[in-house]
Amino acid sequence: MVDDITLQQAQGLAHYSVTPLHTEDGAVAPHFLKFAEDMGYSWDNLMLDPRFAEIIGKEVATESMANGPLHALAELAPSERARDTFLRWLAFINTDLNPWTTGGSIHFRPHWGRVLMLSQALGELEGLSDTDLEALAAAASFHDSRRADPYLDTGHGARAAKYYKRFCEDTQRGYARATQAGRSIAYDDRVYFAVAWHDREDAEGEEAIRAFFSGRPVSGVDAVRFYRILKDADGLDRVRLGGNDFDPSYLRCSHAPELIDYAQRLYMHLEA
Repeated sequence: MVDDITLQQAQGLAHYSVTPLHTEDGAVAPHFLKFAEDMGYSWDNLMLDPRFAEIIGKEVATESMANGPLHALAELAPSERARDTFLRWLAFINTDLNPWTTGGSIHFRPHWGRVLMLSQALGELEGLSDTDLEALAAAASFHDSRRADPYLDTGHGARAAKYYKRFCEDTQRGYARATQAGRSIAYDDRVYFAVAWHDREDAEGEEAIRAFFSGRPVSGVDAVRFYRILKDADGLDRVRLGGNDFDPSYLRCSHAPELIDYAQRLYMHLEA
């Protein structure tokens, strides 16, 4: 069961908010301009690309809900266990996480909340233990916490993994990291590697994971399967981007296709 304090934290707003695309005077925010410059384009030229312009259009359209409450997603939890895990980690996201806020609204808290719930739904279908589901919740909570922009931003996974590892450094000394939300987070190499490689090609990520874990004992589901479940939870929420941006053939886990309609329901539940 979730205690009253944790429930209040989950029902509240985060202590941070997304940095919008436009400044108060209507200009494009500096971090978006830098992104364009890093790609070798001016902002105006980049906006001539229909694919990029579509992403930016969705970015602006979702800014109004990016900072809103997320606890309503608990109403669609597939089980009581998933509901409690979701609310506990949502409280953590709201009170303890210190993410970059320049990664855009389409990759902000509503996305994290849905990926968190999808990780629990898929993990349950895949038969994971309570311990593994907690680790998946941690991975979902941290996975986009170091995004710099709403486009590809390859490398944001590695930055988020380093943040996760620093956050858990007390655990690495043998102590559980206490949090404002009452979470005791134990560092898990599977979380680190899943987050670090979730923005890369499967083959590249799986090769790195196999190389690290070769000969190392793992308690719980193996690291490659853990990685695939996180990537599918993240990928299922691509339904928010529209039909052209979600391809079920990329799903990896046998039970993931069963959750496509559920992912759509989660998205519409916040949109309603």
